[in-house]
This record gives sequence, C-alpha cells and structure tokens, in this order.
Amino acid sequence: MPIPIQVDARSTDRECAWARLDGEQKRERLLVAAGEVFARDGIEAPMPAVAAAAGAGVGSVYRQFPSKEDLLEALVVRRLDTVTRDVEAALAKSGAAWPALVELLCELADRQAGDDVVAEAMATITEHPAVAERAARCEQRIEALLARARQEGSLRADASPRDVRLLLGAVRAARRREPDSWRRMLELGVDGLASRGA
Repeated sequence: MPIPIQVDARSTDRECAWARLDGEQKRERLLVAAGEVFARDGIEAPMPAVAAAAGAGVGSVYRQFPSKEDLLEALVVRRLDTVTRDVEAALAKSGAAWPALVELLCELADRQAGDDVVAEAMATITEHPAVAERAARCEQRIEALLARARQEGSLRADASPRDVRLLLGAVRAARRREPDSWRRMLELGVDGLASRGA
C-alpha cells in the first residue's frame, strides 16, 4: 500500500493564488514580501526567502527582478515616489508653509523611524539611474517647500534638503538606540530648523 504524500495545504493555496495574479500584482506582492523579509533579516536575506514570503517560486522572483539589486532599486524608487507625493501634498496646502513642513516631517518620521531597510538599500544603489533621478526630483520638491518656509521667515535661512535627510536619519538612529525616544529627537530637530525670529 503506497504511503500517502503529505501536502502543505497552505503552500498549495499560496502557489495557486500566485498563479492567478497578473504581472503587476505579482510585482506588488514581491515588493511587499521583500520589504517584510529585509526588515526582519536585513538586506542580505536571500531571494528564496523573499519568494517563500510571497508564495512564489524563486524563478518567479527572478522573472520580475533579475537581481537583488533590481529588487532593492524597486523598493527604494517606490519609497522615494511616496515621499515625493507627500511633499507635493504639503506644497498644495493653503496657508503658511511652516505648519505644512512640520506636519510632513512628522508623517515621514512616523513612517520611517523604524525603517532601516530603504536607508540601507539606498546606500548600496545610490548611483542607479532610476534611484538618482527619483532622489533628485524628491529633493527638488522638498527644496520648494523649504523655500516657501524661508520666504515667510519661519525656517532658518541656511536650512536645506540635506538637513531634512539628517533629521530623519537621526530619528531612525534614536529609535534604534532608545525605541521610545524618536519623537523627542524629532522635536529637537524641528526646533533646530525653526528661524530664530519665528
């Protein structure tokens, strides 16, 4: 009598679900899975771990992203696009620029305080054309918001997009060192950006 083969129903269900997805949905699922795996295990995590988290075969991952660098690039580009949209929303608000800037910084810090994955990934692929282009666009829009705040006298005259990057980096570092302290770091950073006369 043959021994019955044990089949993991959850694995089979995920594989069937994967097969029903179109190309864009597969790409999206892989990006979400990669974000989770890299956040848990670091960007050194292997591609098979990403495939398993997405319920896909390793070959399916490489069809969407031919290398890990391509996958990291897609994650970084997506995050930069999100930040750029956030900055555009802040620029579109009526009224004074300073409250819009502070609200933006709070939103970005809240979302990115514990997100070392994108920062680490970006450090490794800064020169990739798509990353460089998106980073430049994002910085240009941040500068537009800072320029408005400087013009109204609420932002210190020498503040730059680099200072925004430094502030968000300090917030992430504070959270790694003392998980409950990042909001204090943000508060100190925002105070440092304010004009002395504001």
